[in-house]
Amino acid sequence: MITGLNTDVRHRDVVLHVQTEDKGELNPCIETLVYVGGQILERRRRGYREALAEGGTSAVVQLMEGQHRALIEQIQAGGPDSRLVELGALRPSPQDPIGDEGTAPHPAADEGGPTLDRVILDYLNAEAEQEHLVLLMDAESDLAPGGVVTLRFDARTSLSDEPVPGASIRVKMISPSSEPTHLGEGTTDHEGRLELRVSLPAVTGTTAALIVRAESSVGEAEIKHLI
Repeated sequence: MITGLNTDVRHRDVVLHVQTEDKGELNPCIETLVYVGGQILERRRRGYREALAEGGTSAVVQLMEGQHRALIEQIQAGGPDSRLVELGALRPSPQDPIGDEGTAPHPAADEGGPTLDRVILDYLNAEAEQEHLVLLMDAESDLAPGGVVTLRFDARTSLSDEPVPGASIRVKMISPSSEPTHLGEGTTDHEGRLELRVSLPAVTGTTAALIVRAESSVGEAEIKHLI
């Protein structure tokens, strides 16, 4: 089972990319990476074997979304500031006193209203409480450039864990050495499932990524998977 969440977060004029991914049934864990300028700022991993056995797919999705939101909140609270300074992505602000751990404190709200960080956090929490599309992907074999593989998709709602029929799914492969390649597309059946057999183009001396986008009546979802 492979799925992913991707969010760009702006913090003190630096844009960080937060990516959370299910590593699959052979390696049942949720991994969240925080990138800045192509460098990994932070990595967090959590196993979900017990959660899957007790609560099924919906429990895993909740763990994934919770871990994803927790990293976003940590960024908004100024948690990665010292590491950003080390990487040269952020300069310390002379107006902000540095605490014992070398990080600037979270800015207080203005008397006239909440801070932008508070507004963003409230928005993310509200979004999490609304029904949206969750896209799961499974492959019959390893995804490797130059091979042929069958991809199985499962589109479900985030809260009620109901199948989403009629979701439009498109699959592309991108790499630094070539233009994006359209691999296939289709629509989920009444059980919210779709199976596509695709040929992965060969690439030389570089990495590639599979990009899957889905559109449905309950929203959109995207999966990014390195191959």
